[in-house]
Amino acid sequence: MPNWSVTSYVLVGDRDQLDALYNRMSELEQMKEPLVPNGFGPNWLGCLVKSLGGDPQKVYCRGSWSDLCREDDSVTFDCEHAWSRPHEVEDLIRSVYPDIDIYFLEEELGMDIFQTNDTENAYFHDTVIIDIEDEGMEYYGDADALAELSRMKGETISTWEEAEDFVKERNAEADAGDDVSHIWIHRVDYV
Repeated sequence: MPNWSVTSYVLVGDRDQLDALYNRMSELEQMKEPLVPNGFGPNWLGCLVKSLGGDPQKVYCRGSWSDLCREDDSVTFDCEHAWSRPHEVEDLIRSVYPDIDIYFLEEELGMDIFQTNDTENAYFHDTVIIDIEDEGMEYYGDADALAELSRMKGETISTWEEAEDFVKERNAEADAGDDVSHIWIHRVDYV
C-alpha cells in the first residue's frame, strides 16, 4: 500500500493556455464515464494524461485531482497521489502548454516530504507546520511560527536553532512523563 501524498498546484502564465488547460480538466471532471477506465473516476490523472496525448501506461499518473479553480491569473487544484508528486504529468502539461509555469507545494510528512518550488513564497505562504501531539497540525509562515513557538515557551525564540532546542527540551519533558505534548516542526524544503 502506498503512502498517499498531497500536492497543491498554482499554474500561471499565458491566459489562453490556462483557459485551455482549465477547460480540458473541467470537461474531464464532468464526464459520466472516465476517459480511461480506472478506480479513481474522471479526475484520475491518467485521464488527463490521455487527454493531453500521453499514454497512462507510460506516464506515472497514480492519483487524482480535486478543487479545480480558474482565477484571473491562474489555475489551481490539489492532487492526491501515491508516494511523490506526479513529475511526469507536470512535464506533459509543460510540453503541451509551454507558456504555463507550474508551482507546487507537496506534503507527505510520513516520508518527511514538505517541499515547494515557490522560492519567493508568491503562492504558498505557509512554510512551517507545527504538529502538536493530540492537538493536530497548524500551518504558519516563518515569522508566525517563531511567534507561536515563543508563545508556547513563554519567552522569545528568534532563530530556528533556538526553536529546535525548544522542541528537543519539550519532547524530553514529554518523554519523561511531564504534562506536555510532543511537538514536531516541519519546515518547507525549496526544490
